Amino acid sequence: MSRPTTQERLIERLREIGIDLPEGARLVRTHANGWQLTDGAWSWAALGPDGRELHIGSQHSMGELLRAWRLEFGPITSGIGTDMEVEPQRCFRCKDIAHTNCRICDRRLCRSCMTDHHHEDYGTPSDDHR
Repeated sequence: MSRPTTQERLIERLREIGIDLPEGARLVRTHANGWQLTDGAWSWAALGPDGRELHIGSQHSMGELLRAWRLEFGPITSGIGTDMEVEPQRCFRCKDIAHTNCRICDRRLCRSCMTDHHHEDYGTPSDDHR
């Protein structure tokens, strides 16, 4: 039995968060380059089993979305119509991709910000070692 591809794993994750992808849907790379991605171009798009555009995609790579703690999606309006943009949740501090939520305040955090995220009187060592 072979391991599922990145594409297959992302399709499953998209279905789990409520995006309705038909059986036989596939994700294809758009081959957008760096400056196009910073201008909002998608790095991948979803196609139906018949090859038609499903108007679902993201400027974030498939791997980046698979590594994200949680995903968000919502409609964006382009000159052509309404598309569905898939985004990773962002760290509340630095706006980088979030990898976890704080157990205490439930804020989204990336790995860097999580290392110095601190709550008063929680997890601090006691001076009294009796």
